[in-house]
Amino acid sequence: MLRKLAQATLALTAVGALVGVTACSSGGGNGEGGGAGDAGITIGYSGYTVSNPFFAGLLEGLERGAEETGVTLITTNANGDPNQQVTDVENLITQGVDYIAINPADGKAIVPAVRAADAAGIPVIALADSIPSDLITFTVSQNHVDAGKMAGEEIVSFLEDRYGEAKGNVVNIQGAAGSPAAIDRDKGFLEVMDAHPDVQVVATADGGWDTAISNEVMTDILQAQPEIDAVFSGNGAEAVGVSRAIESAGRFAPIGEDGHIFVIGIDGPKPAIENIRAGIQDAEISQQPIAMAEEAVRLIVKLHNGETVEGFVEWPSMLITPANIDSDEVKEFGIWADEVDG
Repeated sequence: MLRKLAQATLALTAVGALVGVTACSSGGGNGEGGGAGDAGITIGYSGYTVSNPFFAGLLEGLERGAEETGVTLITTNANGDPNQQVTDVENLITQGVDYIAINPADGKAIVPAVRAADAAGIPVIALADSIPSDLITFTVSQNHVDAGKMAGEEIVSFLEDRYGEAKGNVVNIQGAAGSPAAIDRDKGFLEVMDAHPDVQVVATADGGWDTAISNEVMTDILQAQPEIDAVFSGNGAEAVGVSRAIESAGRFAPIGEDGHIFVIGIDGPKPAIENIRAGIQDAEISQQPIAMAEEAVRLIVKLHNGETVEGFVEWPSMLITPANIDSDEVKEFGIWADEVDG
């Protein structure tokens, strides 16, 4: 039985760190009064990719936020390449944008570009992920460690239902190497696994935030591991690839039947949500990338106008399962995947 606590949202409201930040006047405006559209703000966005539905959702949200507030938005797409992302940020600096929002491909690799932006007097915002630098003006993101913990707790609950105790074989399909979100989700997941010594992580692989890659690595794992109880997927795209591999290997059993392999992912893209509705996937910890990015634009405008913005704005998440997917609670939270193709 799914744990009652895990059915609640992670952070029901966006909460901030104790220390906030306030805009300086160097960002291309005087930081005083006026409507957002009057500020003449240009935001540069350095995106990790748009090929993944979640990241496409971030871009959609930024575009909606820009239209709502009247700011100018310049976007770039690194296509998952950390070196390209550094170049993208450097180009945005050269273009003289007022603010730069970054969803990092690699947290450490992007830090020199953050330093360059700071040296140019351009505030940097981390979006949907963290960047390990004290030069970040503010971050809007899910708590990725908590999301990993929630996934781990759901797996433990499944194993307890299956065996009467926390034991079994689990596979860990990690997010893209270098991504702070992948590192943090993995950290939270492994904290839960480490607390249950009879739960064995029998295989670990990098799923690259990608359905095809996850399908490939999970296919290899299924060939090598005859007994698997559950799979933690670093994101929803990976969970979809994992489920396809399980089915292709002839090892799919419906939820609740003997031999079923429990699959959980994070983010809530449409293919994962469809798999939950179809009874193929067990759970998805959903975010709201569109609303998150829209709010990030609003917060940048507030910062520009001299208002205080918290250093870390935690965005809520919700566990979605076949049991609650049509509930009023989930409807109120919203399924962002219904607003993005793919």
